[in-house]
This record gives sequence, C-alpha cells and structure tokens, in this order.
Amino acid sequence: MQKTNISLLLMLLIMMVLVIPFLVLNSCAVRSGKAAAKPALLPGLDAITLPGRDVPPDNGILLPAALDDLAELERSGGFVPGLGLAESKLREDAGDYSGAVLAVYKELSWAYAMGAGDVTKESIRQGLEKLLEENTAFGPEAHKEIAAAVRAILAYFDGRYDIAEELLTKLYGKETEVDSFSRFMLLVCALEKGTAERDERSTYGAIRARYAGFPEYWYRYARSENASGKSILDESPNAASAHAERCINLAPEGPYAAECRIILAKSMGLKTEDAPVLKTRFEIDAAVTTAVNQRNPNLLLPLLPLAALPDNPSTLYASGAMRALAGESLFRIWFSAEAEKARGRLAERLLYISRG
Repeated sequence: MQKTNISLLLMLLIMMVLVIPFLVLNSCAVRSGKAAAKPALLPGLDAITLPGRDVPPDNGILLPAALDDLAELERSGGFVPGLGLAESKLREDAGDYSGAVLAVYKELSWAYAMGAGDVTKESIRQGLEKLLEENTAFGPEAHKEIAAAVRAILAYFDGRYDIAEELLTKLYGKETEVDSFSRFMLLVCALEKGTAERDERSTYGAIRARYAGFPEYWYRYARSENASGKSILDESPNAASAHAERCINLAPEGPYAAECRIILAKSMGLKTEDAPVLKTRFEIDAAVTTAVNQRNPNLLLPLLPLAALPDNPSTLYASGAMRALAGESLFRIWFSAEAEKARGRLAERLLYISRG
C-alpha cells in the first residue's frame, strides 16, 4: 500500500517532465550543432530493466549494482531525462523513500536548469509540498522519511544553506558515492557558504564528468570563483567567466544564464546593465552560421545590441565575425542599411563591418 501511494504522489512531481525529454535534448543538440544523444527511455513504474539485466532490480541484493549502472550511464554519456526517475523507482522498491524523493528532485532540477517547459521554481515547490501533506496515505515511518527529505531539499532550493547542509548530512551523509546528487548538493552548500576547504573544492572539480552537462554545476562554480575573486581550484584568473560561459552555452534561456551573463560582463569590464545583450562566442558563431545557411541577414539582428557596446572581447569577436560576411553583397547591403538606421557607436561599427 505504501509503495503504491508513494508512486502516485511522486507522479505529481514528475508529470511535468514526462512531456519534455525530447524538447530538452533537441534544444541542446541545436545549440551544440550536434545530433541529439539517444534519450534514455522513461522507465515504466511497474518494472525497470537496466542494460544487462533481465529482471527488475527491486530488492536489496540488486539495488547497489543497479544504481552503479545508472551512475555509469550518467558519467559516460551525461544525464538524460528519465535517469532520475529510474533511480527513484529503484530506491522506492528497496524502501529508501528519502532517496526516492531526492532522485525525483534530481530529475526536476535538471529540467529546471535547462529552462525546459513549465518546470518553474513554483511548480517544483508545489509538487514537493504535496509530499508534506498529512492526509496522504503513507505509513508513519515512510511519511517521516519522505517529509525529512522534502524539508532538506526545500532548504537547499531556498538558499538556506546552513539548514540544508545539516538536514542533507543527517539524511545522506553516509552516502559513499563521491559524485552522488546528495554529495553534489552538500558541496554546493559549502561553496555557497564560503566554507569549502581544499578537499571539498577538489572534489567539486572531480565530479565534473557526471555533471558537465548540468548548467547548475557551472553556475555554482562561477558564483564561487566570482565571489572569491579567484579560481576555487587555482585554475586561472578567468575561470569564473569561463564557467559562466559554459553555463550559458548549455542553457541560454535557462534560470541561471542571466546571472552568468553578469559575471561574464564584469570580467570584460562592462556594466551590469550591459549583461543582457552580451553573447558568448558559441552563441555568436551559432547566429552567424544560421544566417549564412539560411541566407537571411535578419537573423543577425540579435547581435546588433552587442555591437553597440564599448570595446570588449565579445563585441570585437561579433564584429569580426559579421565583417567576414560583408564580402557577399546580400550581407553588405544589409549592414549598410542597418548602419543608416543606427546612431552612435552602433552606426560606426556597422559602417566598419559593411566595408568587409
């Protein structure tokens, strides 16, 4: 009875992500210029089979090996929609209800970080809070474990890192997997509080293989380095901006992109108000390539506000990329026409660009 009810309530959390896996993967593929990775099939709630396994790993003997399989999938190919749900079902079948809730949150946090669908902070909060309601049909012990997990996650979600660290440690502190999601969250708490020691900072860098495609990983990385004024792993003075750029490239319209653009702008000597129009090299290249392939100069319009900024690496790169197109009359005529409509610095830059 408990497992059925828990599954039904967890479905309230995951329904929003069931319809977006292909959208997330395809949008990433378009931005990267690569074919989308084959998505993990969303597991059925009645049975989950993993590569090389013929039966559902629904007992304590098979659980560790099944979780190892999932972890290796994430490390080798990156997280794809469905892996968090698969982990949740495995843990629920084994009676690990706090682990099941955390795995669903992992699924949702990836979708949220990618800016996918209607996965908002409010929708995630509402789903989590459903699990705190007293009128659910949980047994007392199961409800206690689930509620504890939800409170820890909500504290993290709200940025109450002292409380989150305490609650997460109590629930998941014995986790031996160095790059588990609970470990990631604990490391983030330390980074955000500014209390991370050398070993914690080193561990954060070491878990990169599993989280390289996760915008929040790079966002937290950039924030920590930006706050301290230097790389948390003694990399380079520009590490914060480099990590901010990776976050933006993964999810240009995601919830972490705006702050990362500010970090990027400041690293280039620009003002905070300049950040919204700032583009990464990847974004500039994508805009130029699309305009050329479609023979449509109007697709360069998003780069014009960037061209109007004071000298900075991003603006100079965009100007150079556009100037290379002016050898073709289609683009040269368009640049000249836009220059006539523009004023000030933008007009000067467009005139320069139009000369090819």
